[in-house]
Amino acid sequence: MIGIEEYPWINNIYKDIDISNLPHASIIEGSKGLGKFLLAKKIANDILSNSSNKSSETLILNNSHPDLFINSDNTKILINEIRQLIDFSNLSSAVSNAKVIILQNCENMNLESQNAILKTLEEPPENTFIIMTSSKRKSLNQTIYSRCNKILIKDLDQNQVTDWVKSQGIEDFNFYDYPSYLAPMDILENIENGRANDYLDLTNILLDFSLNKLSSNNTLKKIIDIDLPPVDKINLIIDFYTNLLKFKESKNLYSGKFINLNNLDFSKILLSDVIDELNSLRDMFNKVSGLNETHTLKFIIFKLNTIIKQ
Repeated sequence: MIGIEEYPWINNIYKDIDISNLPHASIIEGSKGLGKFLLAKKIANDILSNSSNKSSETLILNNSHPDLFINSDNTKILINEIRQLIDFSNLSSAVSNAKVIILQNCENMNLESQNAILKTLEEPPENTFIIMTSSKRKSLNQTIYSRCNKILIKDLDQNQVTDWVKSQGIEDFNFYDYPSYLAPMDILENIENGRANDYLDLTNILLDFSLNKLSSNNTLKKIIDIDLPPVDKINLIIDFYTNLLKFKESKNLYSGKFINLNNLDFSKILLSDVIDELNSLRDMFNKVSGLNETHTLKFIIFKLNTIIKQ
């Protein structure tokens, strides 16, 4: 069964969709890991199940429905795949009353692919529905948006993420142990795959460092030893201190093991400047191959040391 009831943020959006009056082209936008593809398949199931064929849902679950086209989930959507999509749209339906095309990761379409799909969006064959997903808002040709019904899945706030993860049986979950850019499904996947400890270890190291329980050298050594890609470490460090800055500016209070962070005295302006500098460094690290992880992390830790440990 294509169930979305356990994902309330998706289910609430789905309840507002009138399948009987659904436009022929829709685009679902939202951050990675929020369930765009799950929502797309649920909509496809509703469309294709309007027939006497009782096996539609099983076929859809297995991605083997003859009236459903799903592009491969890759980093590029090239013109050849769009041509396959167009050829499929011109076929007669096989077992259902309609055909559905799900085009994942549309942010990866190049200009040629976007131009190629426009005519199908403007003049779709009868009883053919196109559902596009994108993890980057406003990343496509504006004409594409003008031809599509737009469905936005908003990012979840701290309480929504916490409530949902705990509803999945993870009672000891703490939102601030994980990067805020991780979607709830990604957090749960990391927990279930045993990768959560890497994030927890890094968060605990940063907490001890900030509370002056670890020297800069020991902090650096411990972070290097963690089994995470360098860019993940950099992302989490920036995220940790961005949250710290936000808390100071909003006068909110940490709780639990983070409670002593409320007593930190530092310059918000200086920390903000350092975070901007670290964001630029992260961009450089992503673009320039061969940058030394140790040297990069050493620069980050010693830069933060001058602000947090005044």
